[in-house]
Order: sequence, then structure tokens, then C-alpha cells
Amino acid sequence: MFIENIRLKNFRNHADSYLECGDKANIILGDNGEGKTNLLEAVSYISLTKSFYASNDSVIVNIGETIFQIEANMVSDNGIKTKIHIGYDLTTGEKVYSINNRRIEKFSSVIGKFPIVFLSPENSNITFGGPAERRKFLDLVLSQSNQTYFEDLSEYRKVVRHRNKILNDAKFHKNDPIALLEPWNEQLIRFGSRIMVRRRNFVNEFQEYIFSAYKKLVDLREVPSMEYEPSFKTGNSEKDEMVFENFKTEIDRKYKEELRLGSTLVGPHRDEISFKINGLELRKFASQGQHKTFFVALKIGEFFYLKERCRENPILLLDDVFSELDDNRAQQMLLLIENLNQTFITSTNFDIFDKVLSFGEKNKKVIVRNGKIAIS
Repeated sequence: MFIENIRLKNFRNHADSYLECGDKANIILGDNGEGKTNLLEAVSYISLTKSFYASNDSVIVNIGETIFQIEANMVSDNGIKTKIHIGYDLTTGEKVYSINNRRIEKFSSVIGKFPIVFLSPENSNITFGGPAERRKFLDLVLSQSNQTYFEDLSEYRKVVRHRNKILNDAKFHKNDPIALLEPWNEQLIRFGSRIMVRRRNFVNEFQEYIFSAYKKLVDLREVPSMEYEPSFKTGNSEKDEMVFENFKTEIDRKYKEELRLGSTLVGPHRDEISFKINGLELRKFASQGQHKTFFVALKIGEFFYLKERCRENPILLLDDVFSELDDNRAQQMLLLIENLNQTFITSTNFDIFDKVLSFGEKNKKVIVRNGKIAIS
């Protein structure tokens, strides 16, 4: 899959920008704050129906305007063309997503149709940061590759919000909310159990993708692995039943503590995923170079996992990744990703890409200045 062309209207600082894309590397150059990342952000709207940076659509609208629009023409791996239109109206708060002029009512149905893999320095917290960063990684990969998982996760988050409100109110008013919690407990356990089983299965499946990607980057004296560490013991059953029963037991066991803290303490929102090299935990023992290598291996593994599950080559988005690499590592990474699929790369470095890539129809280089695109 690749983007043939894309247009941004009143999107961030882009008043009206149009780009004919190369179907391989698209190098987007410019100084910080000129609007490079906004192009990648527009691609995230196509794939995820929202920004990977902003939590609110309203902040995307160009200052002084009321509507932003994204238009793009996509081409699938088997040559089918698709026209995408996305619009958001600041005055009404309404967002519209249409495919081939047909409005999509259920945004969740878009997830996985146009898969993306996103890399940025902030993104590298997957290996450095806390458990929430690793859960976010799992959730995005699984949501793009499994529609049911995405729907279960959306429902689960709603249940946790409702349940937390009941627990917090009970803490404040010092009452026992057990009757109010009962129906929410049932939903928490039902959706949560399914999420946990899929996460465990995913981690087991994903091992080979990390191993294969890591092997391309370094020698095999370093063996990468990942382990799923659920918030309570789930057993080894491939089905939901054992997780369901253990979940129920743990909810009962933690009830008094939940009342005291006014928050849900059991479930997949408290899971951890451990990354290791040669059996040693990455966060505690790895060098900075090993962290970077593991992170890139994760993302390459993600590419091939999504390619297989979605039956489409994902689009790669690399936001300012090369600023943290020396020339040798940057060239190695370029050579590695060059043959994968369409890639959008933002950078302030104007020199390194000419050493590796030939520019023309397949590879494009553009410069962004103050929200305007110019072909380099």
C-alpha cells in the first residue's frame, strides 16, 4: 500500500499543501517548527482517524480558520485505488471520514485498512519508559491487526472510567458501592479477559519477528526476547475461561483496596511487558545503543507483523529519527528500510540522504518552510 498524493487544507500551519508522493522514500526536510511532522500527522489521520500527537482535533485547525481537510489517494498492494477525505469543523465539533465519497459512520471500521508503523524519538520510550508505553505499543499493533481487539479495548476503557467514578464517589461519600459495581465488574472481567488472552498470544507470536529484525541489525550474540507480565496470574490456557475465573477472584481480593484508593486496580490496564537481551531486562542492564537497536527491531518486527495480518504493506513514518544517529548508523538504517515500502522521513539533516538514495519518481525529496512544500 502507498499514498499516491495527499493534500492538507488548514491543517496545522499548512494552509493548502499538496504532495505527489514517491512510492518508496519521501524525505521531508526543513528546520524545526516549519511543518514537517504535520505531513506525518495527516497520514496518521488516514490510518487511525486521529493524530498520533494531539489528543483533540480542535488544536489541528489552522489559527483563524474553522475547518481542516485532508484528501489522499491510496493504492493497495493489489493495485486498487481508494480516495480518502477527512474533514473537521471547529464550530460544530464534527469530524467526517469518507472512503470513495461514502461517509464512514463507524470510525473503528477504518482501523487496520491502511496500516502504519510510526517511529520518533518520543516513541523510543517503549524501551526506556514505564509500562504504559509498552501497553500502548501492544494496543496499537493489535488494534490495527485485529478489529475485535480494538473494539474490546474501547469498551474496556469505557468500563474502567465508569467503574473508577463509582469507586471515587464511594471513597468521597464513604459508602459501599458493591451493588452499583456488579454490572460493571461483569463487563470489566469479560472484556479484560479477552484483551489479556490476545496480548499473551501476541507476545508469543511476536518473538520471532523481533528475533528476525534484530538479526538484521546486530550479530546473534545478543538474543532479544519479550515476556508478557499480566497484573495477576492468568494460567496457560489458550481460552478465556481460566483468565476469566482468576480475574473474578482478583477483583474480590482487591475490593477493599480499590475502595480505599477509589480506583480500579485489576485488569489489563495494569499489565507489563518485559523486554530482554540474553535474558537480562532491557531497562536495567542495556546500553543506550542496545535500547536503540531493540527499538528499531521492534518497529521492523511491527512492520512485518502488520504486513502479514493486514495483508497490506504498512506505510512507515519516521519523525526526526536520524538526528540521533551517526552517519554510519543512519546509512545502515536507510538501506534496511529502503526496500520495505513507502516511507515518510522528516529530518533537519540535508546531507545524509544523498549518500544513500537516488531521487526521482520512486524517491522524493521536499523542503517544508512555514507550512509550504517545495520540491528539492
